[in-house]
Amino acid sequence: MTKKKHSKGAAALKRQRARIVGRVPVLEQMLRGSLVERYKKCGKPGCHCVNGRGHGPAYYLSVTLAPGKTRSYYVPARLREQVARYLRNYQEFRELGEEITRINRELLVRGAFEEED
Repeated sequence: MTKKKHSKGAAALKRQRARIVGRVPVLEQMLRGSLVERYKKCGKPGCHCVNGRGHGPAYYLSVTLAPGKTRSYYVPARLREQVARYLRNYQEFRELGEEITRINRELLVRGAFEEED
């Protein structure tokens, strides 16, 4: 492959990378974890929850902090949609980051990976 083909393809990759960077969610609006919906039984013999689903739903953010160490944080119902959006933002951030690193690896292979300021 000629140097010109390398640079033309590299320029397209760099434009693609710039477009992806523009799609990165606002960093302050991210959460890692899972939104869990829970129902609890109160233990009262005559309560409807004895034979049903239970009381709820109550929402929790579940986060793995280390191998074997998971923590749950209560999420008020009024914040459920915002927390769900922050979780989606984090997932999108991860996916876009993977795409950017794939492009950067390709630029490295093509010899077009240069220090940029």
